[in-house]
Amino acid sequence: MIDVIGPWNRAHHQATLDAMFRLRHQVFVEELGWHLPLARDGMESDQFDGPRTVYLVYRDALGRVAGSMRLIPTTDPHVLGDVFPQLCSGPVPRSPAIYESSRSCIAGFARSGDAQGTIWGALTCGMIEFAMLRDLDCITAVMERRMVAMAKVANWELEVLGPVLEIAGTDVVGVRMPIDPAALDTVRRQRRVPDPVLQLRFAAAA
Repeated sequence: MIDVIGPWNRAHHQATLDAMFRLRHQVFVEELGWHLPLARDGMESDQFDGPRTVYLVYRDALGRVAGSMRLIPTTDPHVLGDVFPQLCSGPVPRSPAIYESSRSCIAGFARSGDAQGTIWGALTCGMIEFAMLRDLDCITAVMERRMVAMAKVANWELEVLGPVLEIAGTDVVGVRMPIDPAALDTVRRQRRVPDPVLQLRFAAAA
């Protein structure tokens, strides 16, 4: 299952958030070598981890934080709008009904035993489930171009918003992801993800 941590319950999940920020440091700073000026003391957070940010946190069978994803309302500062607006040929999509997905990562100890990509699939399903519960129009993201082709395997047609940008030898694009129940069902089936994956009390989150 995936815990959903947002402004309505963050005060009760600080230990989980600390573990998530440590995981992000391990993946993005220690493994990938990203230069992230705000990362310190073995934790990675930045200016986009704001008061309204929502986190999807995947736990393994032992309760360890094994993966996470960040969701930011696009009416707030976010990566596509405030760092990479050049990835959009037109205006950056901004709306109360649009969130941005970023900082998705999976722990090294979990990757080695997840040949089916179940954790990635669960985080993706959690993102779509959350968007459907919140009646969002779409999710935006900055992602590797190869991921767009992978989404098509799940019959999920992502809209590329503008040109390709090379960052540290990797081609990235800005995308808009439709909230597609059919794609959700396909990802669940392909990645062997249980239905549903979110663990939350949503009355307090509405």
